Amino acid sequence: MAVDFRGHPMFPSTGFNAPTRFEADIYDCEVWGKIPSDIDGTFYRIQCDFQYRPPQNEWPTGFNGDGHVSRFRFKDGNVNFRSRYVQTARLQAEREAHRRLYGVYRNHYTDDPSVAKLERSAANTHLYWHGGKLLVLKEDSLPWHIDPHTLETRGIWTFNGRYTATSMSAHPKIDPVTGEMIAYGYQAKGDLTNDVAVYTMNRHGDITHEVWFKAPYVGIMHDCAITQNYVLIPLVARTTSDARLKTGEPMWAWDGNLSTMVAVVPRGGTSKDVRWFKGPARNTLHFLNARDHKDGRITMELPTSSGERDASQIRRWTFNMNSKKDTFDEEVVSTANGVLARMDDRFLSLPYKYCYVGNRDPNLPFDKARAGGMGGFVTNQYQRVDVNTGATSSYFVGPVQSLQESCFMPRKGGRAEGDGYLMGIANNYESMSSDLVIVDAQRLEEGAIATVKLPFRLRGGTHTNWFGADELPSLVQA
Repeated sequence: MAVDFRGHPMFPSTGFNAPTRFEADIYDCEVWGKIPSDIDGTFYRIQCDFQYRPPQNEWPTGFNGDGHVSRFRFKDGNVNFRSRYVQTARLQAEREAHRRLYGVYRNHYTDDPSVAKLERSAANTHLYWHGGKLLVLKEDSLPWHIDPHTLETRGIWTFNGRYTATSMSAHPKIDPVTGEMIAYGYQAKGDLTNDVAVYTMNRHGDITHEVWFKAPYVGIMHDCAITQNYVLIPLVARTTSDARLKTGEPMWAWDGNLSTMVAVVPRGGTSKDVRWFKGPARNTLHFLNARDHKDGRITMELPTSSGERDASQIRRWTFNMNSKKDTFDEEVVSTANGVLARMDDRFLSLPYKYCYVGNRDPNLPFDKARAGGMGGFVTNQYQRVDVNTGATSSYFVGPVQSLQESCFMPRKGGRAEGDGYLMGIANNYESMSSDLVIVDAQRLEEGAIATVKLPFRLRGGTHTNWFGADELPSLVQA
């Protein structure tokens, strides 16, 4: 049966977010401006792409697409581009069948019977370099690892058989002090289980600690935060049930009657040491940073909204570990409305000042005619937000573009927080192509230092990361 995406509500065939469906290599990409010579390393991004048409009622987030990795390799002011699909068992089975075999998001009842016993990971959400492996992550399954230069798929990674949970979140955290990776899995004994497993891996990728506990209800636990003493894992008010799955719907549904629950897990502790704090229902998936305070408080910043469709704000949650109360306090830090906030990861778990977030300012110009009628919710700024004062500075991308998630890259030799660059993909609706913009993180208002021009579009991505040349293995040729 031939592939035909026409009429699907998720991606009209003429839209920027129609499936990409190809792999590419570009040597010496076109660059407008000048790439600073101290940028030496690799910018990775990943998108959920679709080789075959999903069901009409697919979860509109697109999180059920196939993992498609892009790599921008920077050296001596030049950049090479490569993109490849993660060759999961799922993708290979569908290519062999020439059709979609997996149904709606995380609902095995809607899968074709032929893949009932096959690993169903799409490997499409995030990438981390740790312990000598580039891990591609998707929260409902185990990691896949790929070659950091060629992007060739190596296979599923179980940490030498020591990782016994059935899933690993796409948002582990790497401690900049110890080099440890803190990872976890939820629904960790299979779909609809309320089991959570938290792991510590040393800088070599060996598991050194494991703790299991139960969540109060089955809901999304998409991201975590760490301090030097604790791991914080919020449980968000999107829930599911076997009855829902049997109706053929995607896994999650918003339930504003549920409390947001946050597990505070002592690093190195046991299940008996886990404390749960509760607050009002909040729609949030991604978190910034957390830190310990001498008076026994933990503070944590995150973009979050009060309801399913409300605009997000950056808020601070405070947990008092010296109090017996089981609720957390909340305050607004900034009205920046992006849901994908990043920071200088060298300060993860430590006192910090800045975060970087995509923001929509409706007062800035958008030329809908030049953009071919596209637009909708346009992220037209990267903002640097001072999490202590709320003060902001901004980079405006232009009147026909929308920004995807950025990440921070430290300046070579720089030690101060925020001394470096922001990188992120811009959707250029006028040219129907993608640009990688590079901005000085301390001088956002001055605009892009350099723009890497691609001769095609990359649909909206999920997450990005930067790893310097000194972190990755030697590059012979890529």
